[in-house]
Amino acid sequence: MCNTCPSNSRKLLHFWSFTFFILMLAGLLAMTTAKAEDDKFTLSGFGYKDYRQTTANIYEGADKRGTWDNGIIALVMSANLSDKDTVWAQIESQPSQPTEFTWAYLDHRFNDDLSVRVGIIKMPYGIYNEYIDNKALQLSAVRPSAYSFRADMVHDAYQGIGIDWTKGSLFSQLMYGKIYTPPGNGALTDAFGGRDRQYIGTRFTWSTPIEGLRFMFSSWDGQVEDNTGITHTPPLGTLHHELRRMYSMEYLVGNLDLKSEHNFHLVPGITADPANNVAAAPGLGTTGWYVQAGYKMGALTPYVRYDNFVGDDSIPNDPTSYEKEWVLGLNYKINSNMNARIEDHFIHGYGLPVTTQDMLPDLCSGGGTACPTVYSAARESWNMMAAEINFKF
Repeated sequence: MCNTCPSNSRKLLHFWSFTFFILMLAGLLAMTTAKAEDDKFTLSGFGYKDYRQTTANIYEGADKRGTWDNGIIALVMSANLSDKDTVWAQIESQPSQPTEFTWAYLDHRFNDDLSVRVGIIKMPYGIYNEYIDNKALQLSAVRPSAYSFRADMVHDAYQGIGIDWTKGSLFSQLMYGKIYTPPGNGALTDAFGGRDRQYIGTRFTWSTPIEGLRFMFSSWDGQVEDNTGITHTPPLGTLHHELRRMYSMEYLVGNLDLKSEHNFHLVPGITADPANNVAAAPGLGTTGWYVQAGYKMGALTPYVRYDNFVGDDSIPNDPTSYEKEWVLGLNYKINSNMNARIEDHFIHGYGLPVTTQDMLPDLCSGGGTACPTVYSAARESWNMMAAEINFKF
């Protein structure tokens, strides 16, 4: 029996996937933004590849052995149909998912202050969510816990209609539709595709008289099929209300980049209704907030972030629910199209790995009295290192 074969196969797969990524990167960086002479069509893109390794526990595929599995290549296209109408679309490829459109919509501009979008629209929620995959526009390699997809804190896009309106220093956005998850997105499609229904969202951005300072309030109210977190259990259940609220602050002046956001997701409890075969269930509140600072010094930008996450606010002091971490990192601007960064996460608690189901009962390999709880194999204090290269064109 070949005990090393799975490990060798995994390393070989990582080698070829990384080689393919480098070849793609070299080709893409040799391209310039495609643009027709009449300005009716534009093509741009971005991508990244990162390496993550932990000293203990498992999070998004990272463990003691490390993983190169996180990466993305995306193309963004626009076509001007008229002076007032533009079609936008993004096609995206990831190692574990098929290549597919992540959003595509028609933007109709009534004037400089008012426009409407129809189709599959990138969700305006908080500061990062509209470009959460474009790492070239972000400060850190690993996104804040307040933007965890698998912890059900945010989603990529919605299918419906959106209105953008500017009045002085206030930018208002209204959205209505249904949460959209690409058909090939594996387990997340199974979980969210049939579970999330109606979506009503707002985002208000106030650019203050102080240069570089703005405040933002984002909200999202919807209907959810059950209150079991990200786990979908058929058959389809009764629709219930859920809500999300995010409060954001950003201060960009000179070489200084400051951000702070607080995100809250609540699925209220369910009252028993025997007549309709509905069992009682407790509510679930999930919270994520962070404070982040970076300072540009030539080609180098050191940054620091404090991140706090609670997966279940009924047990906020349980290490299976909370996660508190300091992130120290350094970004190096290779050229106008490419960045490299490295960062270390000093973590206490393991709420994110548990909430995202990266840590499952099989981590407790001892069993019986040697393993009295599901997560007894977990470490309460641990580190995660991440290194990344990202590009845009």
